Amino acid sequence: MYGWEESYKSAMMETDRSKLWERIEEAHTAINRRLREINAGHDSKEERHAIRDALAGLNVLRREVLPLASD
Repeated sequence: MYGWEESYKSAMMETDRSKLWERIEEAHTAINRRLREINAGHDSKEERHAIRDALAGLNVLRREVLPLASD
């Protein structure tokens, strides 16, 4: 398991709508931190694919939550 995956899974599994936006942001922060490391030359092809998939999942979740944030 990659270090950023725990926060990603927490966001994807969060059922409390009041905490969901915070979980999404935490996951994005963890993934972006890892991307900076990867761009510095510490990466694997498998992890790059996992990050791409995780970001796509977070974007779907964010679109679902966004209308709730404006309520």
